[in-house]
Amino acid sequence: MLELRGLEVFYGAIQALKGIDVTVREGEIVTLLGANGAGKTTTLRTVSGLLTPRSGEIVFEGERIDGIPAHHVVALGIGQAPEGRRVFPSMSVVENLEMGAYRFKSVPKAELERVYELFPRLHERRSQVAGTLSGGEQQMLAIGRALMGRPRLLLLDEPSMGLAPMIVAQIFS
Repeated sequence: MLELRGLEVFYGAIQALKGIDVTVREGEIVTLLGANGAGKTTTLRTVSGLLTPRSGEIVFEGERIDGIPAHHVVALGIGQAPEGRRVFPSMSVVENLEMGAYRFKSVPKAELERVYELFPRLHERRSQVAGTLSGGEQQMLAIGRALMGRPRLLLLDEPSMGLAPMIVAQIFS
């Protein structure tokens, strides 16, 4: 499904990733572990098209995607919930979720219901402005928004940040 081959990424003259090789098969859950600054977020941002590798290849479902714009990566079926609970703070919960489905002509109701089933708290707060949610609720919203795009591959950066252990277990079941 996804292969990273010899991936090298730089921030200016500073090398952030050197020779990264990763294979993710369909249905697998793969975790990147490492200390702060080890390159986990940089790896995900590069796969998402937010950073361009200096060398190496990113292959998704047999097609090279290294260096293509992020919106094309999303259209291919890769979604990401970034680290740091990035939500649109002045928009409601439901508006944030609808943003995750922007590539569809209309918001898929089944996806919205699936997110509400996974995170009932979001359904309760669907009209609430996202910036007023707790940190854990914002994390649920960021993950829910990523799911709204029906990704074939979902990249989660620090997905358990701010979430109760019971919710974390529910997400990964």
